[in-house]
Amino acid sequence: MNVLLVIACLGVAAGLTKVRTTLEQVPVVDVGGALSAPVDVGEPRNILIIGTDSHKGLDKSDPVVKGRLEGENLADVIMILRVDPTDGSARLLSIPRDSRVELPDGSMQRINAAIAGPQGPKNLVQTIKRNFGISIDNYLEVDFAAFKDLVEVLGSVPVYFTTPVRDRTTGLYVDNAGCISLSPDQALAYARSRHFEFKAGNKWKTDGTGDLGRISRQQDFMKRAIRRASDLGIRNPSTATGMVDAATGAVVLDDTLNVGTILDLLGQFRSFNPDDLITEQIPTEAAPRGGVAYQDVIWDKAMPMLLPFWAQGDLKPANVIVDVKGSTKISSGLQSVSDQLDTAGFDAEPVQARGASSATTLTYGPLGRDAAVLVARYLGTVPKLVEDDSIVGFRVVLNVGSDMPTVRAEPIPLDQLPAALAPTTTTTPASGSTASTATPSTTAGDTTTTTILDGAPDDAAPPGIVPTDPERAAACH
Repeated sequence: MNVLLVIACLGVAAGLTKVRTTLEQVPVVDVGGALSAPVDVGEPRNILIIGTDSHKGLDKSDPVVKGRLEGENLADVIMILRVDPTDGSARLLSIPRDSRVELPDGSMQRINAAIAGPQGPKNLVQTIKRNFGISIDNYLEVDFAAFKDLVEVLGSVPVYFTTPVRDRTTGLYVDNAGCISLSPDQALAYARSRHFEFKAGNKWKTDGTGDLGRISRQQDFMKRAIRRASDLGIRNPSTATGMVDAATGAVVLDDTLNVGTILDLLGQFRSFNPDDLITEQIPTEAAPRGGVAYQDVIWDKAMPMLLPFWAQGDLKPANVIVDVKGSTKISSGLQSVSDQLDTAGFDAEPVQARGASSATTLTYGPLGRDAAVLVARYLGTVPKLVEDDSIVGFRVVLNVGSDMPTVRAEPIPLDQLPAALAPTTTTTPASGSTASTATPSTTAGDTTTTTILDGAPDDAAPPGIVPTDPERAAACH
């Protein structure tokens, strides 16, 4: 899903008077308090971008609809865009949809299942926060019909192919090599392709990377589409108006974004070069369980990619995710403590559990001790701190026992803390650091492989050998 094209379309046309009126008509979704507290437009923010495989709005004869259930809706594309106005940078992190993670209900499932149901957006935000330690500031969603509308406005998007390619599942057929302009239908088929094949001589070969290979193609397509929009002269009022109409009819946003914030944020990135967008995907390996083709996160390789999405510099309450966890019998108390921590600036949410702690404790991960200390400074009584290697980033779990905690309006001064809780000298790891972290535990499953996805043909091409020509691809406009 070319969700970044939506942002580009709005951003380059942000100076038009019509944009403000049109933005007010964009549908919104209530994420139910799962988002972090609003940040200033000049501060870094993390935007969760979802491409859903809903086919609502498509004609019944459309090839995308073939073999699909009415109302079926999963997160086909999951990306986190971090924009930093302080240095004009932007980076995009893709999470493979088959990644096996813990959902808010405690079950271990594919991450794309989190969006199913009426509380889908909220559940997905919570899932990302609790598994990857990334606070989410805003939410943006695009579906199949929206994607086609956007490419329709562009007319086509050029993509370079070294060989003919196809995907008989999505309807992708590119008969010739070279710089090929993809129509809206073919662009969607290309973006959705998980059974990608290329021609080697007279034989079709399967790219065995499945969804992982698809992510890399999607990220490349995004940059090409944004560049195409610029080449069409989107700053021309008539062209821009068409782009804005398509873009605003294509998205659903969270209900915390107002028009002024959107325009201010997009205005800061109007001249952003898509080639400067840093793109990465969470590394995973095939780990089938019970007949389900899961992907397990390779945590030691994923951690350096997560660091830039966490706080940089001095740790503040807004940088800390707090799960206020306790028995269902004290749900109102959990909500009250969570609300008070939110007021203090933390990204807090209540989490109900079957059991309950006898005494209140704060649990933190390998990088989260200072985050736990910061939370402790805001509590009426400083609880015991417990380390748990499975917790990622600056996420802290406040396990509420029989002694319901109270929250201070101002933190305890550092010199009044017990000596054992003195914060460390280094609060936040610098982006790109190789800070030592433990790997979150996972249940042992079947044999895993990092070469070919489970179920790929025996003669499938291993990752990385689908033919490419970077020089000619770069010249394809």
